[in-house]
Amino acid sequence: MALLQGAPSVLKTTSPFNARVNRSTALLPSGRRARVAVSAEHRPSWLLDQPNRLWELDTTWYPGADAPEYLDGSLPGDRGFDPLRLAANPDVRPWLVEGELYNGRVAMLAVAGILMVEAVGNGPWWSAPFRADWPLPYWPGVVVAHSIYAVFEARRWSNFQKYKETGLLGMVPFDPMGQISDKNRQSEVRNGRLAMIAFLGFCSQAANTGVGPLENLKAHIADPVHNNIFSSGVSLEVTLAVLTITTIPIVLEARKSLEKDRGEKEGDNFRAFPFL
Repeated sequence: MALLQGAPSVLKTTSPFNARVNRSTALLPSGRRARVAVSAEHRPSWLLDQPNRLWELDTTWYPGADAPEYLDGSLPGDRGFDPLRLAANPDVRPWLVEGELYNGRVAMLAVAGILMVEAVGNGPWWSAPFRADWPLPYWPGVVVAHSIYAVFEARRWSNFQKYKETGLLGMVPFDPMGQISDKNRQSEVRNGRLAMIAFLGFCSQAANTGVGPLENLKAHIADPVHNNIFSSGVSLEVTLAVLTITTIPIVLEARKSLEKDRGEKEGDNFRAFPFL
């Protein structure tokens, strides 16, 4: 599969980004062979230079898990986790990678913003936008902001169709300070995942307690026994979630053993969403 068709010739000339744009695929490992298809003209910056060097060395999402062969270590944050085989289709995989990066970045900004709003005394965070002194009235401002946002999104989609990554407007990848590296890619994915979980926690806290994360933290420190997630209104749901998370590996290992007994390779005949 060729991810690039007719990439502009400017990418082949000297530019601030050509170190990433023209990287050779020869850097991919010979162990867990990289199967993400890329072109010689543009190697997506989310592929790791030295996948098995340090950051994800022989680690999986639970001890003893067998990673699917398409999760070969070439992606940042690859722990072999894809029980629903969402990334089994190589045409869909780059979009899922970009989607995780995008949502992780938004979540990191959201978490920092939520904490800052409450720290400076302008909480709660969910009503702060309606109380801020904006240059424009709130709803006209929302329309203007989303119109600008739509232009950026259209360009992101156009970039992805050409390069299998999005960048910023005409800059693909967007790295004006030359910070892209294997270590930074790994850190970005990890922090993005943590931020997405944190934002979900902030929303759950707000729905159950009616106050922001810093107020909840103060209440917990003051009386940790009576102010915690297991004494809240979602204690049953949280308990069930913890039990589910801890039993999933056991179920997967049992399924793997049964498939091996039948002479099948793990996951060969399983697709949670066949249309992907």
